[in-house]
Order: sequence, then structure tokens, then C-alpha cells
Amino acid sequence: MPMRKRVGSVLFTAAAAAAIVGLSVGPALASTHLTVKVSGGGSYTAKAGKTVLTDGLVSVTCASSKGSGRLPNGTHRGAAPVRLGTVAKLAFTSCSGPLGQVNNTVKGKPVLSADPKTNRKGQTDAIIGGVNVSVSIPAAGCTFTVTGAAPGFYTNKTHTLTMTPKLPVKPVKRAQLTISNVSGCAGVVKNGDHPTFKATYKVSRRITIKSS
Repeated sequence: MPMRKRVGSVLFTAAAAAAIVGLSVGPALASTHLTVKVSGGGSYTAKAGKTVLTDGLVSVTCASSKGSGRLPNGTHRGAAPVRLGTVAKLAFTSCSGPLGQVNNTVKGKPVLSADPKTNRKGQTDAIIGGVNVSVSIPAAGCTFTVTGAAPGFYTNKTHTLTMTPKLPVKPVKRAQLTISNVSGCAGVVKNGDHPTFKATYKVSRRITIKSS
């Protein structure tokens, strides 16, 4: 092979390799930085009516849920999702499933974070992270643990936090719950499943969240 062609071939190969590396590494290194301003904040309570945790064909429905914590005023900056505050207490009452009563124990203190920019309707995608709930269905001898993060969005106008996988703005980071430590559930609930959680919490304070 002539020297000129050999050099050209080497350069082309190196350029192609660099392009492939750039494509594979670029998205992993990319991040979205946000500036999130919170006003009207402070200690709060949040109440919801019916809440539903669904895993495939199995759903656990609770008559109500209540949370409390603190969302301080101020400007928060960082890579999305940006941490805003905590959910110090979270409880679910009167829960049931296909086989009757369902018991649950909430562990730890979940964290509330803002994900993308606030849209024109004053809605900001939110993530409840650090979820750790032990679930038992006595009639079925079934127990399992739900951990991870639940997606939702906060609406300034109604000061409500809607927990749902259907978000108004495409999220920067995907949030999902995961089931583990499954015991005695007859294969209906499996380790590694990703259940969805739906609820609408009315927040006691007129908190405003603006992310840009």
C-alpha cells in the first residue's frame, strides 16, 4: 500500500473511532443545570384522597395518604434533579388489594426534587426520591418492598402535587420505583418489577416553584 493511502487509512480509522467514542460518552456526560426558586415555603402538610400503586394486573388502593415536611424558601442551583426539601413523614391509611387488607410501613425520609424547567402553566416535574415502603398482604402471605423514586408534577396555581408517570414536561432524569424482597406472592409480584404510583396531594401552603 502506498504511503499516502496508508496514512489516509490510519487517519480515517482514528477519526471514526473518535466519533464513536464521542457519541457513546457524550450523553452520559451531558447534564442540565437548573435554577429553582421557591417562595411561600416553610413547613407544610399534604393530603391526598385515593392513592393507587399498580404492578401489572395487581393494584393496592389506599383511601387516603398524608405527608408533612419542610420546603424552605430560596434559590437552589445544580444539575437536574435539584433537591428542594424533605418529606419527613408519610403515611397511607385503609389500604386494600384483590385479596383484602394491605399493610405498609414507610421507612426513611423521602426527598422532593425539581426536574426540568417550569412550563407556561406553572407546572414543574417533581421527583419523590428515597422511597422505601414495606408492603404485606396477610391473606396471601405476600410481602415485598418498594424502593426508588416516584415521578409527578407540582402545579403552582392549585398548589397540588400530582404523582403520575404522565408528566407535563419531558423529564431530564427518569424516576421509577422498583420491587424487591418478594416473598410468597405466587409469582404475581416479582423482584425487579417497576410499579406506578398515582395520587394528588393538596399542599397546605401556597408554595410557588419556578425552575429555569
